[in-house]
Amino acid sequence: MAEQNTIQTRTDKLKQKFGRQNWLAAGVLFLAALAFPIFPGVEGWMASQASLIILYIIAAQGVSVLTGYTGLVTVGHGGFLAIGAYTSALLTKYFAVDLLVGIIAGGLMAAFIGFLLGLIFLRLSGAFMAIGTLGFAFFIGTVANNVPIFQGREGISLPPNRILGLEIEDLGFYYVSLFTIGLITLFIYGIVRSGVGRAFMALRDSERAAESAGINRVFYRTLAFSISAFITGVAGVLNAHIVNYVSAEVYADIWYSVDFLVATVVGGSAVLMGPFIGGIFVVMVPFFFETLADFAYILKGVVLIAVLLMAPAGIADLLARPFRALRRRQLEQAETGSTNEAKP
Repeated sequence: MAEQNTIQTRTDKLKQKFGRQNWLAAGVLFLAALAFPIFPGVEGWMASQASLIILYIIAAQGVSVLTGYTGLVTVGHGGFLAIGAYTSALLTKYFAVDLLVGIIAGGLMAAFIGFLLGLIFLRLSGAFMAIGTLGFAFFIGTVANNVPIFQGREGISLPPNRILGLEIEDLGFYYVSLFTIGLITLFIYGIVRSGVGRAFMALRDSERAAESAGINRVFYRTLAFSISAFITGVAGVLNAHIVNYVSAEVYADIWYSVDFLVATVVGGSAVLMGPFIGGIFVVMVPFFFETLADFAYILKGVVLIAVLLMAPAGIADLLARPFRALRRRQLEQAETGSTNEAKP
């Protein structure tokens, strides 16, 4: 009994140490992101580019909630992006709301539509779910193009961004985006490690077994849709306000949905850092190959296929393997060491 307690104590201490290391690494990265605008050689346009990367990461996080943790493949999250963007755009233009109010309102409107979509698609999965969500994205694009209030391809121009009455420019918008992604990342971290996250993953692994264990499939699938849509709707608000303009020509583009799915798969759909890697990838490839747009699409496709073949869990999972192996060995050594000490 004493031996077992000693082993448990050592392994618990190691796990606590690993947890502190994870939080320390996350804190260092966040502080580096805070200091990014004052790094030597950083120019003003880079803050805008960094904000674009952040909103793509947020959108990929939304997809990962549905695809990675719940196992539902979606090719229609560009629709939720549009809902968030237009909700905030209309409120800002006609009611002069604050950007923070726009972020909350855009996310909530997308979450409400996500809830309804979750009910409609309750019996769909796999390829049928993918096709259904793709149809949803086309539907939203058609609505934006034909309903007069959305002003079609002419679009809606927005006034300068304001927070608490103060006008913000590229640098201020970068910090708003940064704190937004920080809050969303903590939100997802909490969900994944809660009973809700365990229910999502149980449904992903086996819906029949999960329902046998008392997990309400209808409730958790619609909840996953709502959370996923909320996060992507927030990204849509940022996407609208980064250029202060929305139009059907932009949001009827199916490539938004494709890019978000590519970012999720390439980075890793069930790994917290996956959307970060994927979001950077899908934004920076076209940036570096600006004069070769077709080549950028080809490169995305090649990388996607390579990841699916060689690292199906994503690049983040691939990079994490050596660290997991090291920690596993340390835990095994702690258990073995305790066992050896207990021997006469």
